[in-house]
Amino acid sequence: MLRFDSIKKLISALDDEVVIVGNLGPTSDEMWHAKDRQKNYYTYGSMGLCSSIALGISLNCNNKVVAFDGDGSILMNLGSLATIGRENPSNLIVLIWDNEMWGQVGRQYSHTHYTANLEEISKGSGISHTATVENIEQLEIAFSKALSSEGPWVIIAKIEEGEYLPVAPVEPEKTTYRFRESMLKNTKA
Repeated sequence: MLRFDSIKKLISALDDEVVIVGNLGPTSDEMWHAKDRQKNYYTYGSMGLCSSIALGISLNCNNKVVAFDGDGSILMNLGSLATIGRENPSNLIVLIWDNEMWGQVGRQYSHTHYTANLEEISKGSGISHTATVENIEQLEIAFSKALSSEGPWVIIAKIEEGEYLPVAPVEPEKTTYRFRESMLKNTKA
């Protein structure tokens, strides 16, 4: 399964109120190419922080919040899973694109290529709703279930590394302003 094909399919099914936080580089580029939305938050240059940013947003709004994270980034900040388990936000879905490599820094195998099991780590962190999927049909079923039920959820999507798309013409300051403005009416009181 390719990440870009999956992102296109998932984003096309979302309503405008679902927040998506995209992992650095290729994931954020693919989100932009699939469908640039006001509630897309692109985290260029924030390796290891996508799920933490999504957690902070989820704790302060009523929207469903989805982190499109990566195995390398999660491995750089495993504490994010423990914090998600502790905080237990019902509106958070962490979707980890697992290509079993550190794609942005040279395509070396990551720990998930060997022995690390991110679903078991998530469960051990107190996250009871988890799934590992290996094709687009399984992903759509798990994602739909996560959207329609209480979380937090962690879904590990095993993917092949594809070719990178052109860098999206995203301006971080403008994107942050646009995102913040779209969220002003959705914050928790």
